[in-house]
Amino acid sequence: MDTASEIRQRGFRKWYERQLIESHLAFVTCFLCGITAASCLSALSPGRPSGGDLALLAGVLAACLLGWRAWRRYITVLERAERYGNRSSCPTCGAYARFEVLASGCRAEGPYFDPPTDPLPLPWLKVRCRHCAAEWRMPD
Repeated sequence: MDTASEIRQRGFRKWYERQLIESHLAFVTCFLCGITAASCLSALSPGRPSGGDLALLAGVLAACLLGWRAWRRYITVLERAERYGNRSSCPTCGAYARFEVLASGCRAEGPYFDPPTDPLPLPWLKVRCRHCAAEWRMPD
């Protein structure tokens, strides 16, 4: 499901809360992978390698790969939530997260998209405040 339809369905506050929970679950996964990799490394015998040592090295490699993927997920989801969260208050009346999504589009269409460095092309949302009917675009 895309960002605009998730916000329409759940509302911004619940969407934002879910994004924070998801990102911090990825952080905990990364932390646990680090502990797993460290414990597997400490269990290696310094003498001649055996079949058990190869299994431990495979565990270290798997934990490092999963940890790196979880770290990237943490950063990506947290950045997305913060970029939308920074623009979630009405610029006119200051009402927080009291808006409806009018339209959305792909940020890749705009001049701000840089494919090699932008891992998360964010869709823009045109929103209207439910309190004062002001319209603005997020995230910009």
